Amino acid sequence: MVETTSRPRDDTARPARWLAGPALPLAPAALTLAVCLVGIGTPSLWLDEAATISMTTRSYGDMLAVFPHLDLVHALYYMIMKPWVAAFGTSELSLRLPSALAMAAAGAGVAVIGRRCLGTSAGLLAGLAWAANPQTSRWAQEARSYALTAAVAVLATYLLIRAVDREERHPWRWFAGYVPAVAALGFLHLDGALLVAAHGVTLLLTRPKAGTWVRWLVSTAAATAPLVVLAVAAQDQKRQVKWLPRPSWDVAWTQVQFLTGATALVAPVVILALIGIVAGVMKRSREPGEASFRVAPSLPAVALPWAVLPTVLLLAASVHEPIFYYRYTTFCLPAVALLAGAGLAAIFTAPPRPAVRTALTAVAVVALVAPSVHDQVYIRRQDSRPENMHKVADVIRAHARPGDAVVYLAGAVRWSAATYPDVFGRLRDVGMEVDPVTDANLKGRDVPPRDLPPRLAGADRVWVMNHRSLNPHGPVIERRELAVQAAGPWRQAGVWTYRGGWLALFERTGPYRSSR
Repeated sequence: MVETTSRPRDDTARPARWLAGPALPLAPAALTLAVCLVGIGTPSLWLDEAATISMTTRSYGDMLAVFPHLDLVHALYYMIMKPWVAAFGTSELSLRLPSALAMAAAGAGVAVIGRRCLGTSAGLLAGLAWAANPQTSRWAQEARSYALTAAVAVLATYLLIRAVDREERHPWRWFAGYVPAVAALGFLHLDGALLVAAHGVTLLLTRPKAGTWVRWLVSTAAATAPLVVLAVAAQDQKRQVKWLPRPSWDVAWTQVQFLTGATALVAPVVILALIGIVAGVMKRSREPGEASFRVAPSLPAVALPWAVLPTVLLLAASVHEPIFYYRYTTFCLPAVALLAGAGLAAIFTAPPRPAVRTALTAVAVVALVAPSVHDQVYIRRQDSRPENMHKVADVIRAHARPGDAVVYLAGAVRWSAATYPDVFGRLRDVGMEVDPVTDANLKGRDVPPRDLPPRLAGADRVWVMNHRSLNPHGPVIERRELAVQAAGPWRQAGVWTYRGGWLALFERTGPYRSSR
């Protein structure tokens, strides 16, 4: 009998091979999606999401009629969402699921970028930092374009990294993908175009060959040319953002909290990011000469300009005319996750004994995750959004009767009522002269206050609804409230306050007598 020996299995190599392959992005993507889906249907829909519902439930022709004077910068998002809404409806889960999927895709991309720029540990830990960040969940649970901008920014950055790889034989194929990615980012949110400025700094720090600069400049010009047209066309729609604040220390501090994830996360994320920057620079400095450019730019060279530069440019531009708001930079959040992941990886691979490294890494992970629990819980509350329209809808479901009238004290209130069209649609909108679709906007057009009493003459019950954005002492609001009372006599049957406004129900106690 021939005696044979078998090669011992290298069990430690299996995880390494698994993480080095295409399976690495799956863990962060799956974890991100799982975290983002928890409680996704609980927070109330609110005004911004009402715009998504209002626009995507129209025909393409009616939608296109709006863009010449309103929401042109969101046109691509609405057109993407329209077939989705037609297929899956306007529930909280249905509307927000594309954003959750986009954040999961961004998590996968963050892991791939981290691995390529700094190593497997950095990629995996950056992806997990992304999944744990409260801002990831917040904008995954929002039916707007912000999550999509994060995913497309990750894609564009990955394509750039591959295109500038000095071992890449066909860089143009990566730049060919880079062009539509950057253009799509800008069309999803115009501020996203500032990513190209961050990429320019990345190239300066990477010092590529002249040919790479030429290819990047040509690609950037091709990508941003249509965005310039969009920006010029949207100039007349600046009234939509007149509410934006001017730069201040409070605005800057809010931005720091946003980028790091929460107030309690500022210190741990900044410390981890600084560790990650130092670790990335030191690793590259140990690779002398041309070897330092063979695989990819260093992680700090990629992530630091991406995290910081768009904010700096927007704040600088806002000194003249405010154009900055923290959520407009959601596409920068992946860069912060990359830096935090690099810091975690530096701790995990530090020289001390494995047991010490593991303990230090566990402490760092706890410092990153534990402070976020409060915010993770809060953003999943029903009243966590600026308006709790879900509460209003519940009141109407419970108390409305067939034939009830409703008076929205301004068009913004009618806009917010688009959050739950199946509920608010039960009420007869007596204050509307032209509906939003016909008027090619989100608010419609109201009848003058003097015309309200005759319209309410035949109503036995009327709901009156206010909104947080309205001045309660404004002349139009006061006249509309007086017009409702003039259509009485009424008795107040109920008043409900909610986050974002109030709702009142009046029941008739006698016949209407015109004063004309």
